Amino acid sequence: MKGLVKLISVCLLISIVSCKGNNEFTLSGELNNKKEKSIYAIYDDPIAKVDTISVIDGEFEYKFNPDTITILRLINDSGIVVPIFADKGWEVKFKGSFANPNITGNGPNNDMQKFRNTIKNISDSVSLHNTIKTFIMGNRQSYASAYIINDFFIQHDNPEIEEIEALTTQLDGHVKDCRIIDVIQRSISENKNKTKSEYINYFSSKDRNGKYVSWSSKNECYTLVNFWASWNENSKRLRDSLYKQTKLLPKDKFRVLNISLDFDKKEWNKLCKKENEQWIETCDFKGWKNQVVEQMKIADIPYNILVTNNRKIIGISLFGDELIDKLKTLVEKDKDK
Repeated sequence: MKGLVKLISVCLLISIVSCKGNNEFTLSGELNNKKEKSIYAIYDDPIAKVDTISVIDGEFEYKFNPDTITILRLINDSGIVVPIFADKGWEVKFKGSFANPNITGNGPNNDMQKFRNTIKNISDSVSLHNTIKTFIMGNRQSYASAYIINDFFIQHDNPEIEEIEALTTQLDGHVKDCRIIDVIQRSISENKNKTKSEYINYFSSKDRNGKYVSWSSKNECYTLVNFWASWNENSKRLRDSLYKQTKLLPKDKFRVLNISLDFDKKEWNKLCKKENEQWIETCDFKGWKNQVVEQMKIADIPYNILVTNNRKIIGISLFGDELIDKLKTLVEKDKDK
């Protein structure tokens, strides 16, 4: 009898360990660039966060337990983005470079690699457009197709809404349930109704130390995305007042993500404030061509956008007492939840 109990206990232990192992997603990589020290895993939904992945002699490994199928963006210091699809028990291998990756593994990762191979030698824009559409229609069951629609059709200066809608409606049902489809559907609705975006699109930015920043890994943290430039006196004046106001608001509830429209790195650096948990300085040196500026159709500065931790816009151009009152109201509402 004791032997039977022991045998059952061992079996249960093995079963528990096996279940834990099956829930873990593993990404391993061998990069051509042996000098690469760090790469970054950026998540946008449901809560934005950035994980730093250490690279030793070109090799890295990254593991986590996803709740459901998850799309993360792998980014290197040069800003090149490679999508990775993760789910319970999946294993994915990354070889080569960010500019020319070879990714194999479970799920849509193989589909995405097939897509990269299909388009890499196409330079003509019309041929590229048609090839992408053909690929999506031939892979309607793959989450990779949802990512491709968002990346190549939605993230565009003038998205062709009817074409996007036609492509999206033909995806398989389970693909339509993924979070990235929500982003696509919001964009379709906003363009049809000629309304302003309710959410800021995904984008990546670095602070002055070259580290990628995310919206927040904390629940109920609000971010004021503030636009300014060294060549605009009014935006500098209001930015100075914002810097003082951050001290009046709780660190775990509010921060300012500054996006400069500068082209000159020296001028930008000269006027940057001392950074802390509540104050972040970023600049891509593209001026009015900045991704968020173009998406929000910002035509003048100073300008700011108050967003929740999932990028939902809850305020525009808030300064002074108006900003303080808005934040205090939001924090009080959070306490009552």
